Amino acid sequence: MDILEILDRCGGLERAVGDVYAIFAERFADDPGLRTLWRAMAEEERQHARTLETWRALVAAEFPEHRPGASGFAAAIREIEILLRNAQSQAPRCASADEAFALALELEESELDSLYTTLLRSAVFTRSSDAATTIRAETAAHHEALVRMVRERSRDDANLLRASRLAGAEPDGGP
Repeated sequence: MDILEILDRCGGLERAVGDVYAIFAERFADDPGLRTLWRAMAEEERQHARTLETWRALVAAEFPEHRPGASGFAAAIREIEILLRNAQSQAPRCASADEAFALALELEESELDSLYTTLLRSAVFTRSSDAATTIRAETAAHHEALVRMVRERSRDDANLLRASRLAGAEPDGGP
């Protein structure tokens, strides 16, 4: 798999996750807090896709022999594609916020953010002293809103545990 295909597929994954969150925003439109969360998360995923599209355009403009090499992405991308197909089929049927949280936490714990940050770290346009900080802040803010809402609203122990893992904290809220 070459870098252009990787960027295409990862951008598509980011857009598709955004679509799942948009479904949740519609599904929970009568709850302002949930609607706001899901809309913001959908937009953040779409922004991730736009960022990858920008890099793809820059890479595509290069001579093929100057393009960065890429390997080791295929298996992770396939796993995320399977997870995402499952999420897309389940999202419209989520009957409760806890069901939506469970799907979102599964997506956010997947390798998608790891792939995104790995790709961005290797991108020419992120080669600056603050690139790692910017990327970390971008994904951390994305997770913090979901974790905060799960902790406020969920009564499902599995969701609360997953939210703690996503936050990088022990289940008791410690570091």
